[in-house]
Amino acid sequence: MHPDRRLDPVSLRLFRAAVDERSLAQAAERECIALSAASRRIAELEARLGTVLLRRHDRGVTPTAAGEALMTHLGTLFDLFDRIGADMDAFASGARGHVRLQVNMSAVSGFLPEALAGFMPAHPRIRLTLEERYSEEIRHAVQTGVADIGLLSGTVPTPGLHRLPWREDRLMVVLPEEHPLLAREALTIADLDGVPFVGQPAETALQKLYRQRAAAAGIELNERVNVSGFDGVRRMVQAGLGLAILPATAALPYAAAMRLALRPLAEDWAERPLVLCTRDPRTLSAAARLLVAHLTRPAPG
Repeated sequence: MHPDRRLDPVSLRLFRAAVDERSLAQAAERECIALSAASRRIAELEARLGTVLLRRHDRGVTPTAAGEALMTHLGTLFDLFDRIGADMDAFASGARGHVRLQVNMSAVSGFLPEALAGFMPAHPRIRLTLEERYSEEIRHAVQTGVADIGLLSGTVPTPGLHRLPWREDRLMVVLPEEHPLLAREALTIADLDGVPFVGQPAETALQKLYRQRAAAAGIELNERVNVSGFDGVRRMVQAGLGLAILPATAALPYAAAMRLALRPLAEDWAERPLVLCTRDPRTLSAAARLLVAHLTRPAPG
């Protein structure tokens, strides 16, 4: 289209109203615009298109042949405008959108699946991208805008991020059946001195925590094997390669089927917080705000 023929929706809606009402005055009233302004807009529209659109007479207005041709396009055009408006309203209200969520292993193996199971059916037009990462990777992803929301260990500092408590997960010692330490009702980190231990990758928040606490107790964990993922840890313990420390949510549901024994970890730091973090909440999309509100709702019971 020639630059001088750029059309604006307000003038087009006014023109359609004038044809519908057969009156420019009634069209102006319908579109909540002064009659003089309406007349000027129609004149400017005709000038841009280089043709007369309305034939003016004592009883009102009627469309010219050019006006009739323009009217054939306006139904489709305004249907498109309405769909655009409805789509944008859906995004603005959070009824539609895309949320990028990064979470650690504890969240995936514990509370998150049930929380998302309640969210997704209620918001079918919100697309969720979920990735499992280590806690420090999650912090960086949220800080740099790669992720909208992060669920990570509360032991990881999150400078510059908005942080909300999410869940508490108790750490437990996981042992193969008939292990000598099962004679004790609870265990401390010092009790694991020299005992074969199944660890996780060094970059995980949990493994860093175990090593720091062992060093503070004056011991060094005998890390016979280090594996990624809680399932790998459980299988190594099941095979008798050592004991491990896991969140209760990653241990209790599997203990009976895998013939694993559990003992409480009697340490103050064994009550481990999981937190939700975002950048400035005011910059989040409406869809992301809806998910944050859902995830931080008090847990039932």
